[in-house]
Amino acid sequence: MLLEVIGSVATGLLLFALAGRFKYRYLLYLNTGLAFVLPLFLLFSSGLPPFSVIFVVGGIILAAYGITMNGVLLEVSGTSNRALYTGIAGAGNILPALFPLLGGWIIKEFGFQPFFILFMVIVATAIFFIYKIDCRK
Repeated sequence: MLLEVIGSVATGLLLFALAGRFKYRYLLYLNTGLAFVLPLFLLFSSGLPPFSVIFVVGGIILAAYGITMNGVLLEVSGTSNRALYTGIAGAGNILPALFPLLGGWIIKEFGFQPFFILFMVIVATAIFFIYKIDCRK
């Protein structure tokens, strides 16, 4: 957990230092790429992978996700409909709460490989939606 927090804080500080120099779309693509590669690393590692790296990368993914989702929300919404978009985004946060429960069941019933494959399919579908976002910044 400490390593995840370290990755998250380091990412937050780096993105704060680079504020205004990156586009949210490219940051979302980078985040999606990291989230896709992490399970691949776990699937193809021989023996026990270095869990310290996994937790640091997980913290990076978590921080980048939070920062980009809030930034994209501000970019795509106007001042008149920002409250509506914020409510929709808040309602969408139920999925990150339910996915670990479903993931635990999938891992228990079928093992880690099917779970990682399902996770990678879900992450890969995000590329289509990122492409469809109309971000000005």
